[in-house]
Amino acid sequence: MPSRYLQMATQGRETARTNRPPVDSYYSTLGDDNLFRNAGPMPEGASEFSRPGARLPTTQQPQVKQKTPQELGDEYFQKAVNFHEQGDLVSATGYFKRAADKHNPLGMLFYGLSLRHGWGCQPNENLAFVFLQKAGEQVVPHVKDMDPAVAGMAREELAMAIYELGQSYRHGWGVSRNKKTAAYYFEVSAELGDADSQADLAACYEKGDGVKRDMKKAAHYYRLAHKQGIEMFGTSWIFKKKYESD
Repeated sequence: MPSRYLQMATQGRETARTNRPPVDSYYSTLGDDNLFRNAGPMPEGASEFSRPGARLPTTQQPQVKQKTPQELGDEYFQKAVNFHEQGDLVSATGYFKRAADKHNPLGMLFYGLSLRHGWGCQPNENLAFVFLQKAGEQVVPHVKDMDPAVAGMAREELAMAIYELGQSYRHGWGVSRNKKTAAYYFEVSAELGDADSQADLAACYEKGDGVKRDMKKAAHYYRLAHKQGIEMFGTSWIFKKKYESD
């Protein structure tokens, strides 16, 4: 029962006590412990709660459990995914941001990705990098140990976002160029199965960009990318026996 009704009931009870009629009248009471004693017969159709001072029944309101920031972040992220799949990029980006504000790692990744490519918002390379970097700090160190069905999304989406972080360092989008860091993120994404990351990481090993030059590793990642349909000009050498390592 709403509190204002309880207050009204309490006030009515106090008024009845103050203006208590003679003992032999219908509405007489002798205090809380003797409520209704000597009250006399009730009129037809009346109930116990018709008497002044009667305790009105109350109902206990169920307590609503407050969601944790992590639960809210997961909820906002899933809503963003649903909007994204429906083609509503503006709403999707809005919920990616809400998830990111709750420190949801995937929310940070995909909000950064939205800012990078202008999905439902104005492109902003500098701000995109900020969110991609924050996500990388939380997610990347644990990616290799994650469940294959990470966070309810296909691994390829997560790998793509990490690949974008590598591209940030490779091209200097929102951050100073760093070939070593770019190669690191390409490798993380490549291990998650992203074909573009595999091809770019192979090129890093072939040329020695950010990593020590290693033709066997280059051939290995080129072959992985080739298996996924990535065609690369001038890479027929990767199938030579001397470069086989897997």
